[in-house]
Amino acid sequence: MLSPIIQAFIQKETDSIDNLLPIAFCRRNTAIHVIELYRLAKILQEISSEEIQVLQALEELVHRFEYIPLEEVATKLSLDEDDILFLLGKLNKIRLVQRKKEHYLGYRISRAGYDALALHDLAQKDVIVSLGQPYGVGKEATVYSSLDANGKEVAVKFLRWGQTSFKRIRRLRKLKDEPIHSWIAFSKRAAKREFGVLRILYDIGGKVPQPIALNRHVIVMSQMTGDLLLQISELEHPHNVLEQILQQVQLAYQKAKLVHGDLSEYNIFVDENEQVTIFDWPQWQPLSHPNSMWLLKRDLSHILTFFKRRFSIMYDVDETLKRVTAPKQGKKKND
Repeated sequence: MLSPIIQAFIQKETDSIDNLLPIAFCRRNTAIHVIELYRLAKILQEISSEEIQVLQALEELVHRFEYIPLEEVATKLSLDEDDILFLLGKLNKIRLVQRKKEHYLGYRISRAGYDALALHDLAQKDVIVSLGQPYGVGKEATVYSSLDANGKEVAVKFLRWGQTSFKRIRRLRKLKDEPIHSWIAFSKRAAKREFGVLRILYDIGGKVPQPIALNRHVIVMSQMTGDLLLQISELEHPHNVLEQILQQVQLAYQKAKLVHGDLSEYNIFVDENEQVTIFDWPQWQPLSHPNSMWLLKRDLSHILTFFKRRFSIMYDVDETLKRVTAPKQGKKKND
């Protein structure tokens, strides 16, 4: 059950009361994200253009330092160190940057600061004018319902790799050449990668969200309607739903030359007409990847196991794999 909507506002740089952008949040089990974004919305009402420039400078310098020295920020912005120190002090107080003093005084942008930059840019470009209830919350991402400038519902996905989770991902995905403090670049690259594959799949007729905009670690895409497959206990035509999913897996394999890599009942929506939408593609891999066939078989095994358990539909995974990967026969030409 949804908690009452909390209303907040982001103000555009025109300072006109008519340009206040509403940001609304709800849902009890995502209280931490709700509170943080509500806090950011209030901050963005009052944040100065100079403070935004400081955040942008820290973002650009993150690949060189874990904590950026004060003098580097001052040089980047061609400002006096005292002025930069004052601005950084304000940003540190509102937790948009983190401060560390050991051998030198250094600062880095926080996850909240990175969220603030993305929200600021999306609001300034009128890509979104409100952020609503979260309806997809995972370890690595949070998806919010939103509205664009025309009042149309869209989905906004935040890739939320923090310091701790990045260390885990770095280890599991063998990113040994990536410094620990590059989680910002990694999140940004992951979002860009997912946005790119959504464009490929959408353009070939895939049942995926339409990609609309990309800003840093945030993807704006068309709204997903219906319920997660995981949450559905009854379907009027379960065989048809399964066939739709297999057709999408085949389309990705045959036309886009890629595999999802993490397909399950957790990332498939089924609408009221029993039409599917497959989302959450950050772990996709091209067919050239040495483990692509293993990943494809695992994807199929997850889906077939779910349909066997939930709807008593039994498909053989090896036969299904052959079917998905078999070259399509072209239409014969008339003599």
